[in-house]
Amino acid sequence: MSCLFKLKFNQFTGLLFVFIVVLTLSLTNPLFSGERVSNQSQVTDQKKEEEQLARARTEEIVVTAPSPEEKALASVFIIQPAVLNLLKTRNMAELLSFAPGTYVTTGAKAESHVKIRGMDNDKSTLLLDGIPVYEPYFNLYDLRTIPTLDVERVQVTKGPSSVLYGANTMGGIIEVMTRRPQESGLELRTRMGPTSSFSFAGNGTYAAPGFALKLTASHEESDGFKYNDAGIATYRSNSDYRNNYFSGKFYFFPDQKSEILFQASFYDSSYGVPPATAFYSPRYWRFKDWERLIFGLGGTFSFFKTGTLKVRTYYVNYYNVLDAFSDATYSSLSWESVYKNFSAGAFILGTIYPRANHEVRFSLNGRLDKVKQQASETSPWENYEHRTYSFGLEDEWKLTARWYLTGGFNFDFLQKLTGASRTSLNPVVGLRFLPADYLAFHLSYSQKSRFPSMRSLYSSTSGNPDLRDELGRTIEFGTTYFGWINSSLALFSSEYRDLITAIRQPDGTRLYVNVGQARINGFEVEANKGLGHFNIQLLYTFLDARNITDDRKLELVPESQISAMLNYMELDNFSLAIWLLCASQAEILISQNIVTVPAYLTANLSLEKYFRSGSFFLKVENLFNRAYFTEPGYPVSCRRIEVGFGFRTGL
Repeated sequence: MSCLFKLKFNQFTGLLFVFIVVLTLSLTNPLFSGERVSNQSQVTDQKKEEEQLARARTEEIVVTAPSPEEKALASVFIIQPAVLNLLKTRNMAELLSFAPGTYVTTGAKAESHVKIRGMDNDKSTLLLDGIPVYEPYFNLYDLRTIPTLDVERVQVTKGPSSVLYGANTMGGIIEVMTRRPQESGLELRTRMGPTSSFSFAGNGTYAAPGFALKLTASHEESDGFKYNDAGIATYRSNSDYRNNYFSGKFYFFPDQKSEILFQASFYDSSYGVPPATAFYSPRYWRFKDWERLIFGLGGTFSFFKTGTLKVRTYYVNYYNVLDAFSDATYSSLSWESVYKNFSAGAFILGTIYPRANHEVRFSLNGRLDKVKQQASETSPWENYEHRTYSFGLEDEWKLTARWYLTGGFNFDFLQKLTGASRTSLNPVVGLRFLPADYLAFHLSYSQKSRFPSMRSLYSSTSGNPDLRDELGRTIEFGTTYFGWINSSLALFSSEYRDLITAIRQPDGTRLYVNVGQARINGFEVEANKGLGHFNIQLLYTFLDARNITDDRKLELVPESQISAMLNYMELDNFSLAIWLLCASQAEILISQNIVTVPAYLTANLSLEKYFRSGSFFLKVENLFNRAYFTEPGYPVSCRRIEVGFGFRTGL
């Protein structure tokens, strides 16, 4: 077992990082790398080089192909384009509800959060085309704000993950990759549902030999939804929303081994926050404005003849206005809160091959988080900022034709606004064995940490600037089989300490402290079988998740969760998909009382008919019209039927 090392850094760390970024960009300039094309004949294995290049020229930081030899350290679940098309989801909250090891809940503030293997949303990282997306003050991300209309592929990494992702990945990583421009064309889609729900989206692509351009835009609106209240479809008050989304990507290809990418996206929303129906006092809130703007600039280049280097800079800006009203008429404003927050950063990811059986990967990450917020019009503006730096090094040795050993570490540094800065050193090691081309085993161990959020450090009512990092250690054993039936099994055991929680003080106030300890043991099973036009997928997760400090179960973590999907697809004709989700009961502490979240079973169905230049689809959500909730007091929609049309053409 490894421990955290305490190191001292100063402002020179930030200057050093900037210098390395500039130097790396200079070295990848054609003036300094003219030999990378002329020396191509010196590469002994052309096929291997082409595969490495194909991997490098994708949006994700770490590419994990759906084959057993790529699962070296962690369990990885990949949602492929075909499945995305079948599910007809609107956002990432709907999509991740059916992934193994994830549990999506919707509660206060109408936000959808995900738990990965029992760990809360704020302990994991969401990457959108490699860019970390989260609200800087709370260190949270809302899955509903990530539309799936332009998503190409989703990868959920659990357990001992790579050290190359940077800081704060203790709970796992969700990588969302949007579609690349492959060929010129135009795609239009629309869908309609109950309570005046409507959406329209367009996607245009132009691809040329030296560059490519892709633009996506959508508008979505709804008067809200109805829920099953004792068998009666009842309107959920204040559940309406309006969303607009735009994204653009421009690729420039200087040569066959490099690319430069500029991307931008804008998400704008206004929506109501439905008040709790039970357990909590109702709050009459509306987000008058919720905006997120993303810019990204970077590229992928050859590095030391056979290696690759990816460089990316990014800027993510949030502007939110939350209005609180005195009653359900939403006519008398009590207060208005404004958030003007942003994150700006850069990362470098490199891969080199010193020998044929030796692969070295490294990463440099730097990020500035800045918060400017006002609790009400009469309150002073609060200003906070963090600077986070991370260096990761990972080494993989091919010991024999069947045995691989991977080891590495990441060093993270947090420069705080007040109090002592934080450092952490986290190792990872993994061993994999491939007895056959269709079978693989892996055994891995990792230590991961998570820095405290700005809220827990600086909140004027409950902040504690002396908080320590949260720390987790995980050991995992897994096997993957690709044959008559594609299947995988992962067994894992995790221990967490210094978890941050807010406790009530004698004077009635609350204070964030490091008191939490937890243990999570469990296993996951995945199985997939194709039978002609039919495909069956079965996913099961078991979690024994305990809050050791309070001697009770971790909150909102079901012990068992199973999802199944059956689909029939006849190319150029039609497809039919039915998927089910069943979760056992969970519990949560509310006002010193344990409240049970009952077990539930829900099912969705989609039917799509294909035409020469488009398609028509029908989707039914909550097919059995069950009444259930994932968080007490916040019921989900009753049965919901949507229809949609799609049109596509080449240019």
